[in-house]
Amino acid sequence: MNQQYEDEFTIDLRDIFRIVRKRIALVLLIPLVAVVAAALVAMFVLPEVYQASTTLIVGKAPTQQQIVYNDIMLNRQLVKTYKQIAHSNKVMEPVIRELKLDLTPERLRSAVDVTQLGDTEIIKVSVEHTDPYVAMVVTNSVARSFIANIVDIMQVDNVSVVDEARLPQHPIKPQKKLIVAVAGVLGLMSSLLLVFLLEYLDNTIKTPTDVERYLDLPVLAAIPRFRPGEVVVKGE
Repeated sequence: MNQQYEDEFTIDLRDIFRIVRKRIALVLLIPLVAVVAAALVAMFVLPEVYQASTTLIVGKAPTQQQIVYNDIMLNRQLVKTYKQIAHSNKVMEPVIRELKLDLTPERLRSAVDVTQLGDTEIIKVSVEHTDPYVAMVVTNSVARSFIANIVDIMQVDNVSVVDEARLPQHPIKPQKKLIVAVAGVLGLMSSLLLVFLLEYLDNTIKTPTDVERYLDLPVLAAIPRFRPGEVVVKGE
């Protein structure tokens, strides 16, 4: 029983290799076209996006030599509230006026990402833009507006800058290598699917092996195919 199963598995595996080998040009051509097309799109169509980031810390400098644990926990809780304030119109509108941006507060807010770094009192403010200089300037302006509004809203000056945003040197999008790799994998999968679909739809008999496989009939004789002008020498 096991031997029969192994024989059937071997036959099926051979059929797969036969199908792929018969249309190997198609199997190779489609992934190649997909990779080239993805590379061209990634390099010439998709815009490069840069990200600038600044980090802020919540909490006053300790008046005592020892840092109080309760103060640290309070600052971490305040970070959640401050994240909401950082996305408010009161923070966005001064940035738009200062930099004379042709944006609504909603559009600017969508480009600004405010996150808490781990379980700390550190807030990271990031801005993405196709112009690296604009990304840096907007990030620092958002940070200044945010600090000023914390003083105005919370009546406390407990946010300070750790690192100002610097001019980003390399784009974060598009990820060209990833795009090309995904295109290659999808192209290969598509080509294999197409090859097996064509094989499934092809019900013609082409070889003596096809007669035995699909019709379950013995092959008594086969007529060879001759090229025009080919001379056949009959042996004695």
